[in-house]
Amino acid sequence: MPNHRRTDLAVRVDPIEMLQYVQTLMVARADTAAADGSDPLARGAPSDSPVTRAAQLRWTALNRAFGDARVDRWTSRRKDQIQLPVALIAAAGVAPLTMADEEVVFDIPALLDATLQFCEPVGNA
Repeated sequence: MPNHRRTDLAVRVDPIEMLQYVQTLMVARADTAAADGSDPLARGAPSDSPVTRAAQLRWTALNRAFGDARVDRWTSRRKDQIQLPVALIAAAGVAPLTMADEEVVFDIPALLDATLQFCEPVGNA
């Protein structure tokens, strides 16, 4: 594993910065797709800072996590779109990452525990 990858695994992304990163990607994807049909994610992140690399790594790991039934309960799917709660994206910035089969992944229970920390309480306790 390259040294920068090990460093990027350890970098946490502030939840607000993680949300801003994902929003920037989604806006860029919509703008670029509308203009020429290409995918901005293939071109890489908007800048090459350690936090941006970590955010990109975490976003990729979160996309892998969508295949897990435990995470799927937190999402809503429509045609070719997935809607996710802000808490899940925020948690992706701080939940621990690990390696599995040469891929960076989340420990799903740790990701969901972190997600719960960002959720608003519901009902009366």
